[in-house]
Amino acid sequence: MKTILTNCTVIDCTGKPPMKDMTIIIENDKIAELRPGTHRRAAGEGEVRVFDLEGGYVLPGLWDVHVHLFTPKPEDLPEGESVIAWAIQGGRQMMDALRAGITGVRVAGDGDFMDIAWKRAFDAGVFVGPRMFVSGRALRATGGHGCAVDVEVDGPYEMRREVRENLKHGADWIKLMVTGGIGTAGETMYESQLLLDEIEAATVVAHQKGKRVFVHAGGPAGIKTAIQGGVDCIEHGYWLDDEAIEMMVEKGLFYVPTLAATQDEALVDKPGLPDFHVEKARAGARLHLESFQKALKAGVRIALWIRCGAYQRIRSEGDRTSGESRYGGDGGASRRDPDKC
Repeated sequence: MKTILTNCTVIDCTGKPPMKDMTIIIENDKIAELRPGTHRRAAGEGEVRVFDLEGGYVLPGLWDVHVHLFTPKPEDLPEGESVIAWAIQGGRQMMDALRAGITGVRVAGDGDFMDIAWKRAFDAGVFVGPRMFVSGRALRATGGHGCAVDVEVDGPYEMRREVRENLKHGADWIKLMVTGGIGTAGETMYESQLLLDEIEAATVVAHQKGKRVFVHAGGPAGIKTAIQGGVDCIEHGYWLDDEAIEMMVEKGLFYVPTLAATQDEALVDKPGLPDFHVEKARAGARLHLESFQKALKAGVRIALWIRCGAYQRIRSEGDRTSGESRYGGDGGASRRDPDKC
């Protein structure tokens, strides 16, 4: 069946001004034609659905490329709550994402392969949700940054096995925890944890299957080790030195700065967070923003994060400035730049 959206204003995110009074023709779930003017029914047109948007806006679906379904951490679950209950909540969060205009998400590590289960449910039409690109369980060094649902590995042999385990279950990406972070006690945001041979083991196995590797990485030493190990995307980058930025540009890597993790006061001061979390986020805020600005100026390819748990508020209150897009703009990125938004 053909679907027609007419009398709409199209924003194509290429930097062009909004195009008013447009008609969009959709066939087989793809945009077949974009033309000016209002649609007029014609004889012999066949079965067609026509929606008059009365001047409403149409733009490409938004992406959130750093999502965790399991919020809070499993070890912080309220007493009496089950993992299954939180898995259901994670699925609801994805449905809220779609209602807020987010049509694609990349999940950055979750327990019990719940992200893969929800992806399959959406793909099969059991529920209506966004396209999901999933990673299964994040892989970290023993005692390293992360939470109880992540898998601890030591050495390249264990790393290969666990990467293959994630791929066996249907992971699209492999997530590695290369450095320390904000949310784990007893470590800095910048310290290196995984070693080069462990990272290389992960990227070789993933790339053999045509999959990519993204890494939690906060400090320049760990970021450079990750790049040397062949990863495809850097998450957070709380501290990027000039050499790390040059390497990212040379390799054409994407950078997901997750600026709200240190810039969003409501998120940093969220009730219930431990003191060490708040202190690290506040102490690292300026360096994080400066690192993003340097990367942007140098031409690093950047993708943004909306902010976990914000979807329901975005949908109900119309607050579409939540999370990364606000801070990306404040940091100097044009919200219309398709390479940096």
